[in-house]
Amino acid sequence: MNADFHGDILIESGRIEAVEPVLPVELDAIAVDAADKWVFPGLVDLHVHLRIPGGEDSETIETGLKAAIAGGVTTVGAMPNTDPPIDSPQRVSDLISAASRLDLARVIPVPCVTRGRAGERLVDFHKLHEAGVAAFSDDGSPVHDSGLLLQAMKTVSEFDGVIIEHPEVMELSGGSINQGVIAGKLGISGIPDCAETVDVARCLEIANSCPGHLHLTHLSVPRSIELVRSDCFQSARVTVDVTPHHLILDETAVLEHESMAKMNPPLRTCESRSRLLALVKSGMVDAIASDHAPHTMVMKRKSLKDAAFGITGLETLLPLVIEALYTESGMPLLQILSLLTKGPAQILRIPEPGLAVGDKTDIVLYNPDIEYSLCETGTFSKSKNTPFFHRKLKGRVEAVWMERLIYRDGQFA
Repeated sequence: MNADFHGDILIESGRIEAVEPVLPVELDAIAVDAADKWVFPGLVDLHVHLRIPGGEDSETIETGLKAAIAGGVTTVGAMPNTDPPIDSPQRVSDLISAASRLDLARVIPVPCVTRGRAGERLVDFHKLHEAGVAAFSDDGSPVHDSGLLLQAMKTVSEFDGVIIEHPEVMELSGGSINQGVIAGKLGISGIPDCAETVDVARCLEIANSCPGHLHLTHLSVPRSIELVRSDCFQSARVTVDVTPHHLILDETAVLEHESMAKMNPPLRTCESRSRLLALVKSGMVDAIASDHAPHTMVMKRKSLKDAAFGITGLETLLPLVIEALYTESGMPLLQILSLLTKGPAQILRIPEPGLAVGDKTDIVLYNPDIEYSLCETGTFSKSKNTPFFHRKLKGRVEAVWMERLIYRDGQFA
């Protein structure tokens, strides 16, 4: 995706047959008017919590994948902090099969690094790779044993796999929101920047000593990214992602939205948000991921101290990213879309989505001008834990093709 193109795309039998400035009007085809709209490959979200198995009260595979499609996401990286955790070839196969039966978004399982996510014994990476995966994570918690993390990186490097690490020093992160003025005002304990940056530094030292690929997910502190890109770690093979909510909100959001704005890592200061935007714009970040984390209202409608961490994010991913990076920061649109397609695809080790002749159809039609307020009845996710309800959003997915038309104007085919 390196050029802005105005023209026609012909789809036939699930593949792109032609991309031309003007296709003949006499073609026996159904025409879709995309004037003044954007057409781009389906997005790849490398960090999604589908909550299955075991968390179907928060999300089912059907509601999660419908939310993905409605957000323009056609490929989902499914995190393994489920019950039981996804740590075996059979559980990987079960998840892929369940998604295939629905014929919605593709699911790329991201199984555990350690068995049961217990942090004690490594999974059988080679057998899991044979089951069709190449990315692994204990997300929800870090691989705190540095010896295990090093061994994991060395092992997956044998088949060019990747470890997706949740950087957090648990002993430093016992709070509920960002440590600072807001936490002090509310009289609750906070999570300091160093809970993230100290673990980032540890991970970088490990990555510097082996050939494996390490991906650091949902970074919220600008210094974390600056450490990754510093000269002393240039030899390390490390990529990073950030989330839309850390680009669009700061810690003051908890004053208005309370527990609906509680997430881990927490929303940081206004200054941190500005620096994070600048780092993304300057090319220091490899991908943007939603960290879609559905929870029931029972778990979220509690005090800031007791509520669950996390918000839904699939359906707001694109309009929020465009607002923060395109409208507010002036970042080129194609560069933004690369962070939502090419970057995450490379990390998950899957083919990059594209719009070339011969490609399987994986296309999103997006109206950048439509304005609306998100409401609970207008979302597909089973859970409604988001601070973005009733916020004015601009831009909405109108249609999605994945070898066939599967979504149009809020309806599934």
